[in-house]
Amino acid sequence: MKRNTLTTAVLAGLTGIAGMASVANAVNVNPDGLGQVLLFPYYSARGGNDTLISIVNTAERGKAVKVRFIEALNSREVLDFNLYMSPFDVWTASITATDGGGAKMVTRDTSCTVPYFVGDSEDGVGEQEFLDFEYTGARTNFDGGPQGIERTASGYIEVIEMAEMAVGEGGSYDPNEDGITPGIVEWASKHVNGVPRACSLLERFWTQNDPVALWLQSANFGFTSGTGEEATFNGATGGLYGSGSIINVADGTMFSYNATAIDGFWAAGTGSHTNPGSVLPGLNSGTNAESFVFDNGALENNQWDSTTPVLALNAALTLDQVLNEYVTDADINARTEWVMTFPTRRFHVDALGKGLIDPGDDAIPPFTRTWFYTVDDGAVDRRFFACEDMSISFWDREEQTEGIDVGPPIVSPPPPEQAPDLFQLCAEANVIRFASDDSLPDATEILGEPLRESPFRSLGYTNFELPFDSGWARFELGAIPSNSGVFEDNDGVRRSVSSTDGRQVFGLPVVGFGVTTYTNGDAGAGVLANYGGTYQHRGTRAFVDSGADRPE
Repeated sequence: MKRNTLTTAVLAGLTGIAGMASVANAVNVNPDGLGQVLLFPYYSARGGNDTLISIVNTAERGKAVKVRFIEALNSREVLDFNLYMSPFDVWTASITATDGGGAKMVTRDTSCTVPYFVGDSEDGVGEQEFLDFEYTGARTNFDGGPQGIERTASGYIEVIEMAEMAVGEGGSYDPNEDGITPGIVEWASKHVNGVPRACSLLERFWTQNDPVALWLQSANFGFTSGTGEEATFNGATGGLYGSGSIINVADGTMFSYNATAIDGFWAAGTGSHTNPGSVLPGLNSGTNAESFVFDNGALENNQWDSTTPVLALNAALTLDQVLNEYVTDADINARTEWVMTFPTRRFHVDALGKGLIDPGDDAIPPFTRTWFYTVDDGAVDRRFFACEDMSISFWDREEQTEGIDVGPPIVSPPPPEQAPDLFQLCAEANVIRFASDDSLPDATEILGEPLRESPFRSLGYTNFELPFDSGWARFELGAIPSNSGVFEDNDGVRRSVSSTDGRQVFGLPVVGFGVTTYTNGDAGAGVLANYGGTYQHRGTRAFVDSGADRPE
C-alpha cells in the first residue's frame, strides 16, 4: 500500500474525488513525519551542548539533498553542502563547539557529500567549521547584528530534497568514456560493504577544470528528468525524515525531537539540483503554490501567488496561538525553556540578505517589522531587528491566572481592562526561559542561549518570571497587543497576504518545542539524577475570507 493511499482516501471523502489531484500535490505538513523538506527547529553548541542530527531516506531510489545550517538571529547561512543518499540510507552528524566559540559540523558517516568531508580524513572523521561570510565584513548582506563567530553556535537546519536519482543499468562506469549516464549517481553513492562506491566521482562532476565536470557545464546542473541517455535525476518524491538530539554530557541530559516534515514542496516531476556552493534551493524555491491545512477538521485548500511559493509553505506552518506547558518548581530543581523558530521570516523582513523586500519597503505580512541596518551621514548606526510584539497568557495547573478577582461582586461600570504585557521576539530562532524568581543568568541553563548586551539586547533570550511554579502558557501570534507600536497599522492582528482564491490566515509560520529538566539529589548516596523531556508545541489556526475579522 502506498504511503499516501490512506490520506488520499480520507481527503477524497472530504473534498470529492475530482479535487484529489490538486490536494494530493499541495504543500502540507505531513503528520506522519515524511517529506521533501525537513525543518530542524534548533541546534545548540552552547553551554556544553552538542546537537546530533540524522536524516533518513525511506525511498527505494537515491536522493540529492541540500543540507543547510542557519544561524539563529537573522537566518544567515553558516554552512551548505550537497548530500547524495543511496536508497534506504541514513546520514548522521553532530554540531559541537569550536575552540574559538563558534560551532562546527562533525561526521563519521561515509554517505556521499560534496565536498566529501570524510574522504581525506585519516581517522574517518570529517569536520567543517561554520562560516560567518553571510553576516560579516563589507559585503552587501552585512546586517548590523553581532559579528562574532559565536553567532554560529546556535540556529536551525533546513534539509531540502533537490531531486531523485534516475534508474540505471548497474555494472561499472568509466566517467572519462561514459560521462554522466543513467543511474551513475545512484551507482556511485550506493554502499558496498558499508562504504559508497565512488563519492570522489561525484566531487569530480562539480570540480572546475576536471574533464568530467559535466554538472558545472550543464545549464541545470545535471537535472535531466526522464530515461534518456543524459538522464541523471527525476523530480523530488519525498520520503525523508529527520531527528535531532541536544546532548549535554556534563549535565547528563538529552532532549530529542522530530524534524517538521513538509510534503508537496515540489510539484510532481520537478526539483532543483544545484551546485554545492550555492545557497539555493531555499524555502522560496518550491514549484508548488498550493497549500492544504486542516483547521478544526475542515480542509483549507488554497492557491497562492506562484511567483512567491514560500506563501504556500507559510500557510501550512502558520499558527494563531502556540500552547505548551512549563515547570519551574524549585523543590525539584525544575526548569523550562521553549524554542520558537520562524523559518520563513527572512523572506518577509530582510532587505539586505535573501529577503523579498528592498531597503525602505515595509515587511511582507504577516510580519510587521523589517530587519535593516544603515549608517546615516556616514556616522550613525541605525539597527532595526524585525521584532514582533506579542503577549502571553498563563495558568497554573488549577486554572488560576495572575490577576483573577476572587473578591465580592463590584458595582458597574467596571474599571478599564489593563493592556496585556507586551514582549518581543526579535530573532529567527528564539529561546524563551521560564523562571520562578528574578534571576537573569548570562545564558539559559538548558540550551545555553546568551543574554546579549546593548545594542543587541533584544536578540538575546526572552525571560518570563511567572507567579506559578507549574502550568501552561499561550502565546498570541495572531493578535497584536494594543500597546504595540504597530497595533493601529495592522488593525491589531497579524494576517497573511491574500491567497489568489481570497483567503487569509492569522498568526505566524512557526516550528519549535519546549524542554523541561528536573534534578534529583536524593536518588541515592553519591548519585545525582537528571531527567528531561521534550514537548512539541500545540497550536490553533484561523483562516478567514480576505478582509474578514479574526475569529473569536
